[in-house]
Amino acid sequence: MKKLLLYASLSISLALCTSVTAHAQLGGCEDSPENPTLILAGLATGAFAVSSVRTRIRARRKAKEQ
Repeated sequence: MKKLLLYASLSISLALCTSVTAHAQLGGCEDSPENPTLILAGLATGAFAVSSVRTRIRARRKAKEQ
């Protein structure tokens, strides 16, 4: 359970850091500091975290049933 909280807090902090970067636009579209590769990497990391948590939860439920 502690690892689940750790993974959840890491993914939330990553999402917040990404959103802060995305909101840092000052000069409009021409002067955009955001990096689409960084945003996509953050989304992929979040998807991986959710997928791994779901897999671990399913494995625990299956072990308890047996």
